[in-house]
Amino acid sequence: PEPEATARLAAAPRPATLGGVRLMPAGRLGPGGWLLLREAAALAGAIPARPGALWDRRFRLAAPAALPSGLMLGALGPAAAGLRRRSALPAAVLATLPALWRDGTLVAVPALRYSEGSWPVACRTEFAPALPLAAAPFAPETAEAWAAQ
Repeated sequence: PEPEATARLAAAPRPATLGGVRLMPAGRLGPGGWLLLREAAALAGAIPARPGALWDRRFRLAAPAALPSGLMLGALGPAAAGLRRRSALPAAVLATLPALWRDGTLVAVPALRYSEGSWPVACRTEFAPALPLAAAPFAPETAEAWAAQ
């Protein structure tokens, strides 16, 4: 993004999108603070799920050598609404996480350690951007773990 636009937003933070990044109030995660997350419109489309696949230039799939055919790696998107109770993260953040899909049906969300039914394959996604400015600032948690803090 333009340095001037970034400077204006830094000087007077407000909900906004800039260069594929969304700035929004942190809410219960940090009253008075802000969250930086991927803008939904900037997310990459789904790609075939293969070990080592890099989705959205940021998440690498770590998986066994043999994955079921037809498996896709893409954004959790609107399906995040159904998983709100599994994580303390806001739905806007959940929607940007990588998920595994098969024939348009959600199969797993590795970052949340969530899988549908008897999904037998142990997969995980690793935050692996080409030029990281910082590490991923959260660890997957369940709503129960958040409530216990």
